[in-house]
Amino acid sequence: MTGGETQPTPVVEAVPDGDVAAAESARGGAHAAPRRRRRRIRTAVALTVLTLTGAGVAVSAPWRSGADAAQAEPEPDTRTVEVVRTDLTDTRTLDGVLGYGTSRTLNGAGNGTVTWLAASGTTVSRGESLYRVDDRPVPALYGDVPMYRRLQALNTVGRDVRVIADNLRALGYDIGRQPGPGETVTGPVAPMGTERPSGTGPSGTGQDGGSAGGTDAGGGRPPSSGPSDGAPRPGSGDGGDTDSDTSSEQRSATGPIRIRSEDGVLTRSLIDAVKRWQTKLGVPATGVVEPGDVAVLKGAVRVEGAEVQTGDPADGPLLRVTPTSKAVTVDVGASEVGAVKKGDAVTVRLPGGESAAAEVASIGSSARSSSSGQGLPGELRVTVTVAFKDPSRVSGLNSAPVQVEFGSESRSDVLVVPLTALLALREGGYGLELAGGRLVAVETGLVARGMVEVSGDGITEGARVVTAS
Repeated sequence: MTGGETQPTPVVEAVPDGDVAAAESARGGAHAAPRRRRRRIRTAVALTVLTLTGAGVAVSAPWRSGADAAQAEPEPDTRTVEVVRTDLTDTRTLDGVLGYGTSRTLNGAGNGTVTWLAASGTTVSRGESLYRVDDRPVPALYGDVPMYRRLQALNTVGRDVRVIADNLRALGYDIGRQPGPGETVTGPVAPMGTERPSGTGPSGTGQDGGSAGGTDAGGGRPPSSGPSDGAPRPGSGDGGDTDSDTSSEQRSATGPIRIRSEDGVLTRSLIDAVKRWQTKLGVPATGVVEPGDVAVLKGAVRVEGAEVQTGDPADGPLLRVTPTSKAVTVDVGASEVGAVKKGDAVTVRLPGGESAAAEVASIGSSARSSSSGQGLPGELRVTVTVAFKDPSRVSGLNSAPVQVEFGSESRSDVLVVPLTALLALREGGYGLELAGGRLVAVETGLVARGMVEVSGDGITEGARVVTAS
């Protein structure tokens, strides 16, 4: 509908038909229509808020009739406001919890007995011990690949070897030169003097340390990859190798292996560095690294709590750890989380009324029942983690309930008026009354914080419209 003169929705009043003319005359004749129009602003606005925003607004409107109705509906105060041009953002405010983010559980490997655990609240960095098994320290190393095999044989190649090499170098050990991408090595071959006595070590695997043949050394690449040069696998497919303790992947790695960019190589220099590192840790300097000897993490962690006590077996959940930086976790409805994107700017309302700028750091990949009591019973929620742009803003708080404002939709450079200026039209839709009394139809857009986006004939920046106070 384009702009122009339109008629407002008639007001239904509890006045007998024969008294309508008299009532209008008493109210001032030609001036009665604007008053009737303003009288229904209150109802139109309440309906508008419910229709446009879907907000759960409770409107109390007891029905009355006759003279009682006239007395119960006093003339609302009106005023004029300017149509302004601005950016409009619809925000959703959800309850959150300030802490250190979502915790995860660290598991032990192999046999052994837990003899010490890092205390709750402790920050553990690269090279520092998280726990002790059979009184041997298990330090934290940084990386993306866990220790999944024994690293013992010379020229063993893989991403797990790269984790050992990178961390020892970062800890100040001279590991010598590492072969670069595209180079080839022949191996693996178990070097002399690298055997570990059977059944020793934090992992307690009970396996022999191996022989010079290195058949249990776990050399070569992980099972997901094979020789990059396409060479046939020695001993496979012809029934010539029936050693049940030697996997086909280990056999395939006994020939030339081409180094990839993410690979490390267990060179003699690296094995010597491992021995020096083991000496500093106070464990036998064998040069062998078992899966349970280290805990590979993404970075430094904060110990939230223990899953076991000293004296318990070490082959299960041991510690709960979190990131070291404070963050806010928010449960967002599974049906609404699609509107949230990693990196979105948000505002955190802190206890005491202060606010802090933050952004969405991560979005959970699984939905579950709410842990915060938000949402409808049985509604699935997804955990969203929010990180502060300036962590010092929450340096004095370890945990607290907070509120997080998400901007779910935005409009830039649009004309807006207060919601209370909208009038419901008889023809459908909404209109605005200009300061001179002209009523024009408008198209509405985003609604946020009591303001509504509008456009229509005669609606320009600076124009004045009538609104209820």
